[in-house]
Amino acid sequence: MGQYWEMVAHERCETLGNWGKAGEFVDSVSPAQIIHRLVVPVAIDVSDVLGSSNNGHRGDAGSGYAAAHQSSQDGARLLQLPLEVVFLITNQLDLNSLYTLTHCCRLLRSVLHGEVHSRFRSTLAPWANTPLMCAGDYIRSNPPSITTQVPKDFIPDPRVERDIPSSKYLPMTAYHLMLHMHPTNVVTSLATCLSPPTLNPIPLSRPSPWYRRRQINLPWQRILKIKKYFPPGRNWVLRNLTTLEYVYVHVLTSKDGYGGGLDSPDAAHEWGFTIGTLVAVRTCWSDDSSAGMSGLEVRGRWAGDCFDIVEEERLLRDMKTGDGVWVDVSHSEWEAMVQLYEQNRWNGSDGY
Repeated sequence: MGQYWEMVAHERCETLGNWGKAGEFVDSVSPAQIIHRLVVPVAIDVSDVLGSSNNGHRGDAGSGYAAAHQSSQDGARLLQLPLEVVFLITNQLDLNSLYTLTHCCRLLRSVLHGEVHSRFRSTLAPWANTPLMCAGDYIRSNPPSITTQVPKDFIPDPRVERDIPSSKYLPMTAYHLMLHMHPTNVVTSLATCLSPPTLNPIPLSRPSPWYRRRQINLPWQRILKIKKYFPPGRNWVLRNLTTLEYVYVHVLTSKDGYGGGLDSPDAAHEWGFTIGTLVAVRTCWSDDSSAGMSGLEVRGRWAGDCFDIVEEERLLRDMKTGDGVWVDVSHSEWEAMVQLYEQNRWNGSDGY
């Protein structure tokens, strides 16, 4: 028994695909896919990036290019162009192409590497401050914070093979509207955070079978290993931007719920749950109580809310300058996750 679940950002018309039943996805690596779509990179000095990535060639990029412009031979036609024209050309390139170009010529890399980092950084945290929900098969209503905005020229697509309410007494939900608009599966799409492959490529190990709980070096984790963007020891925090609640990663991953746990954005508790698991569980939404596991609230209290994951310094700064009162719910959410895993015997007592 149970229904199938799908993590979606309906306003962006994006999905992480069908995760199966709750008892299958909660205690798996699937929710970890949420993390890299929420974690906001730290601010960095572009000059430092240039210096650390050019093998010691820190000089003035503009003067270096000017010298190359004067001495370039007939074969290097691109280097013969004024710098402003080069920028006009490279602005037409997608991120992958621009990344590749900077690795073909040291002088072009010195000029364009900052642009690569700027564009790459803009692709990170695409779901930050975007309403999220983990929609169940039997969803027939919107979470309280979500309304369905049907375009005036909208025509239902008959090819959508889902049980979509057609009665006037069951209005179309935001989730069903998204299905008609053919959402992008960001896991299988080429336009994911894996473009470019990474600015600091690392080898990937073969992932273990899907039913194994703990896997390392999965594709979406590559981005989080770029330390210039996500340095360790920064006290990473999940923020619910709708309810003004926050959860410290090092508390959620601790043994006692009071801190001392691992502190990278994708850190996991010893039983396997992460910040991504917490978001997935709290944003579940359906109108049927069949969950396929014990203790899951099918009408999660965070369904439809907006989130991000930031370093503590950003949280404290926003608490001082913003309106409203922020509430630390780290310990209570740790208790809830521990209880959920104990109820379903995912705490190591089942022999895994």
